[in-house]
Amino acid sequence: MKELFAITLLSVFVGQMAAEAGEAKAYPNAPRELIGKYGNSPVQCQSYHRKSDNLTSISATSYEFCGGSMCGADIVSHQKLKDGYILKLKGPGNPSGWRKKVKVLDNGVIEVTSLTKPGPPETLARCTKADAIAGIGLRPDEEPTANKSLSSVFAAYYALAVPGKCAGVGANTQAAEAIIAAGRASWTEFLRNGPNSQHATPEGIADDVAREKADAEYAVRADAAEIGAFCSEVLGAFGDGGRVAPNLLKDPRGKT
Repeated sequence: MKELFAITLLSVFVGQMAAEAGEAKAYPNAPRELIGKYGNSPVQCQSYHRKSDNLTSISATSYEFCGGSMCGADIVSHQKLKDGYILKLKGPGNPSGWRKKVKVLDNGVIEVTSLTKPGPPETLARCTKADAIAGIGLRPDEEPTANKSLSSVFAAYYALAVPGKCAGVGANTQAAEAIIAAGRASWTEFLRNGPNSQHATPEGIADDVAREKADAEYAVRADAAEIGAFCSEVLGAFGDGGRVAPNLLKDPRGKT
């Protein structure tokens, strides 16, 4: 009964939207106002510029909501409504197309509702430079309950890579290497005591650590390109009292 009621309400809602949209002219692609990357929380927006999953991205021609091959669609056209837009989408799994209503709640805040299947609307906020800064030194898309051994390894390698982008900033190499060694040992113990103990080989662990190093070095390059005052902001994460790993970077003005 509840499901029937929900479907009925959706039908009425879709009918209203169709009537309103029917009077509106369709324009190619997405409206400029909607272009950007969006998250449903500050955590989801962290490091948005180096995430390929768990994020909604709207460009002029595409609508993507995860990193899989079936998680995106082409934006064929849009119609302007009084409070937002209707986007016509088309993707590999649905070449005939479907529609979403995007209601503009505030500057950079939208509410997305499917006009094809029942379900509650999703409120999303556009990711900003503040979200990029908040993600400095952190791995994107890390589950809160995940083992944190490799997070510290990533952070230490991140700090070691910063001087290559920031002239005058020095890394506390000895402290970073100690963090990497401790993280490696903790990760080894975690694997040996868990259901994936067969992966706790020297080669496998070395590969895991090497992957964190490569990811951290990429993250520094991406963050430096995205964040204008990167060399100043990174000290908030790794300098004196840093929020990620304190005292791994030395302030060029003489502070550590």
